[in-house]
Amino acid sequence: MLQTDLYSFSYKKGSLVPSCKKCSGQNFYRDGKNKKGIQRYECRACGFRFVWTSDLPRRRTFSNIMSFAVELYTDLRKGISLKGIAELLKKIFNVVFSRETIRQWVLTTKKPISRREIGKATTWHVDETYIKIQGNGYWLWIVYDKIGVLAWHISRKRKIKDARILLLRALQIAGTKPAKIITDGLKQYCYAIKKVIGWNWRVKKEKHIVSSGIGRNWYIERLNREIKRRLKWFSTFQSIKGAQAFFGLWFYHFNQRKPPHIS
Repeated sequence: MLQTDLYSFSYKKGSLVPSCKKCSGQNFYRDGKNKKGIQRYECRACGFRFVWTSDLPRRRTFSNIMSFAVELYTDLRKGISLKGIAELLKKIFNVVFSRETIRQWVLTTKKPISRREIGKATTWHVDETYIKIQGNGYWLWIVYDKIGVLAWHISRKRKIKDARILLLRALQIAGTKPAKIITDGLKQYCYAIKKVIGWNWRVKKEKHIVSSGIGRNWYIERLNREIKRRLKWFSTFQSIKGAQAFFGLWFYHFNQRKPPHIS
């Protein structure tokens, strides 16, 4: 019999231990493998045979534990670090998981921002905010519209090519050009908008609006403050890959919130 429910297992000495569904015993021995090549066990007390696995393929950890940890890590309000999540799992489930294991769960469950439906052109709010990866400064570029985070990009410096990458991603996901683009005074946006969107200097004056702080671009500034508040729990990312995985999942959950995203 295949045991895939969490209640067929107990937590002993910091690890998952299967329990016999018939006699609840934990004294068993290996009894070959089944047709799928999965290890099979037999209870010494009652002779009940079962396969020890979780409800996920090729894993020993159950989906509800993984989803619980990932939800805590990506929570927009609490902001718990990997170390804090590992301590909570030990306290609640009495099982030990390393921070690297939880980080791999986040990488596995990363969900990309889906392509938007082609519809009426909207206003894009574009800005960049400072983050740290391995103690070094990086820039997180974001395009935000009325639905949520449209596109984002991480770069070492603020160059024209980075602004172009950001706008190209936003254009591919949106499927249509925006009605207006609001940015700060960074000159790289002017060149990138001309190359990607194709607005000439006459049109650009009307559709490319430069505004910073609490002005017309307050949407993106409020989002940046939310990001800073979330990142204060860990001062720096350990790798670019880890930062990309975090923001990919974090922005996904941010976009799932019902409007208004930012109050």
